[in-house]
Amino acid sequence: MQNPVSRALASTGLLVLFLASAFLGAWIPADAKLWELRFGAANRLPSGEVIFVDIDSASLAEVGIWPWPRSLHARLLDQLMAMGAYEVAFDIDFSTTSSPTEDAAFAASLERAGGYAYLAAFRQVSAAGVEVWSRPLALFAQFTQAALVNVDGLEAGMVWSLPGQNASQDLKSIAAHFSFGKTVPESLHIDYSIDLTRVVRVPASAVLDGSVDPRLIVNRQVVIGASAIELHDLLLVPRFGVVPGPIVHIAAAETVRQDRALVDLGFWPAAGLAVLFVSGSLLLPRLNLGWAVGVSVAASIALEAVTGTLFARHALQIDTSLFHALVAGILVIRLLEDRAVRRQQLRQYHQRLEYLAHHDEQTGALSPSAWCAEVTKTGMQMKALLLRLEQVEATGASLGFAVTDQVVSLFYRRLLAATDLPIGRIESYVFAIAVPETVVEDQLRGHLSQLEAPFDVGGHLVVLPVRYGLSGARAGRTAEATLQDARTALAMAVGRDLDGCAYQPAFDAEMQHRRALDIALRSAIEKEELDIAFQLQVDTRTRQTTGAEALLRWNSAELGRVSPADFIPLAEDNGTIIRLGNWVLHESCRRAMAIGWDGRLSVNVAPAQFEGSDIVAMVQSALVETGFPAHMLDIEVTESSIAGGEGSIIDALAALRELGVSIAIDDFGTGHSSLSHLASLPVDKLKIDMSFVRQITTARGAQMATTITELGTKLGLSIVVEGVESEAEFAFFADLGCDTVQGYLFSRPGPLPASSIVQSAA
Repeated sequence: MQNPVSRALASTGLLVLFLASAFLGAWIPADAKLWELRFGAANRLPSGEVIFVDIDSASLAEVGIWPWPRSLHARLLDQLMAMGAYEVAFDIDFSTTSSPTEDAAFAASLERAGGYAYLAAFRQVSAAGVEVWSRPLALFAQFTQAALVNVDGLEAGMVWSLPGQNASQDLKSIAAHFSFGKTVPESLHIDYSIDLTRVVRVPASAVLDGSVDPRLIVNRQVVIGASAIELHDLLLVPRFGVVPGPIVHIAAAETVRQDRALVDLGFWPAAGLAVLFVSGSLLLPRLNLGWAVGVSVAASIALEAVTGTLFARHALQIDTSLFHALVAGILVIRLLEDRAVRRQQLRQYHQRLEYLAHHDEQTGALSPSAWCAEVTKTGMQMKALLLRLEQVEATGASLGFAVTDQVVSLFYRRLLAATDLPIGRIESYVFAIAVPETVVEDQLRGHLSQLEAPFDVGGHLVVLPVRYGLSGARAGRTAEATLQDARTALAMAVGRDLDGCAYQPAFDAEMQHRRALDIALRSAIEKEELDIAFQLQVDTRTRQTTGAEALLRWNSAELGRVSPADFIPLAEDNGTIIRLGNWVLHESCRRAMAIGWDGRLSVNVAPAQFEGSDIVAMVQSALVETGFPAHMLDIEVTESSIAGGEGSIIDALAALRELGVSIAIDDFGTGHSSLSHLASLPVDKLKIDMSFVRQITTARGAQMATTITELGTKLGLSIVVEGVESEAEFAFFADLGCDTVQGYLFSRPGPLPASSIVQSAA
């Protein structure tokens, strides 16, 4: 095509064709792909102020029905507000009635939320083409505002924007509600450079059962919605693929919060540049292919650089595929090269899929199934060794999870250097190694010290302990069974807080017993299997009973008498300690009032109760419902509960003292040292642990007990001694000036006597 007229006609025809195709939307998919790359390159972290409470498949399975009863939604909202959530938006339809009771329960919860909860409103088009608006029931609307949850801006099948507000319907989107004081456009274009994978997601079931860390909730704006596939609230978005609908609203809220609402200029700037490019190609002498390719590539790169800069600095969105397509159209060779590249990419994609089916993407370690296959393939008799990196989450929180990701990769490289046998990544921080059948635990410990050597990552020296679980011999067993034995051993090491342990057949029965214990414990209150024993507390001066400590006992119909040492830690792990603690407090106060008990009453409160419930409200409820005098109640907290001086716990203790309740530090001296801030804590009593009582026969033990007593006395605290079993022990602590003792010398735990003023049998 040497004729300038022909070149001009061809170039002009190509330009007209591409402009026409742009009007028809032919380049939308290409622009969508380019914007996915730009979003990824400009990756931004979310603010963390907006979180997703996720009705996931596990939450659905736990409840067992859908739609959920509205009383359950009410409970979910109440839990969130109690944990300190700032605002809560439901991406759930509440436009139809349920039962009057359920609707009333949810309305009451909305009223308690005080206007800080929003319910979904959305526009639909009927089969007849009529616009229909779904809004929250009037019963709910009187306590809340409607939040517009429609999406729009669908291009290439993906959601690019949503309505920021609808003036005609007087509706604002969730993003607008969450962005007080900020201007939100009617069409809010979302900045998907904000990394939606970093949005905090909390399962709804974790909120309902109280197992979520309240620090994830306090002062956060919360969107409640569904990610469960069976609920069909999934949308396709740029960069992140298919995501739950609530995540799109969180993306919009983060966009407004970070002042990143995009201004979409469309393809017009690129169209103008395309005209200039064609004009320049006609006016300049015809370049050889190499120069033409170079100039065209340089023009495309320059345009992308300008586009990226305008996007990063000014939130301007310009579609450039028209320009690139025109360049590709003029340079036919680029089409051929592109087809070749695509074929190569497809082959690489299939190779990558094949690799990922058998390997971990981050480290390259074998997947669990591939590890078992490799072990089986060797034909050797081996044991499975599981190695788990500890404290990874805490390290990631302080140094960044990019650092811990590198540490995990470096740990895998250490394993590769240590063995040529199969290595698999079983869980996020758990690796499996095949080891010779002759290996025993003593041989492992030396190797573990090498694996625990500090990791140097970006100037940080990271030290992570390693916990292990070793299977038994594999003779006659599959690799899968051997791996399961190692998992059991690792679980036992975690449960017993050991560095590691080797599998024993008894572990299976112990794990089954623990599961049975867990199941039985959850229904112990309803089955009336719980009881309370009271251990009397004696005045050291008069030897008269002045109080009693309430001790929980459990006599299971299936398991018999269960030791508190077995079920209390389990209750703290599975969250039932909150219900058990509530029952013990109420029941102790009730029994005391029923028999006319006129002494003090001590009740223990576990650390998990501070984290998962409102302790002040619980104590207030027990006092009001039973009539027990607040000034006669001692709340005992363990030293480890308050060792860190967390503000929320200290505030709760101070509030309890304002009610008239006394606070005692239980097991003092056995946890983290509280001496540095003991004087500032809102406490009234120190309880010296029985371990110190057993040591007073030694000079050091006696000095320790003396020091603790003198410290508490100088701070004006009452001193209580636990576990006194002999007259010698009683005399020692009485001479020190301790106020109260309890132990087998005076009474074993039992029923509460009718009066506290009884002479000790001792």
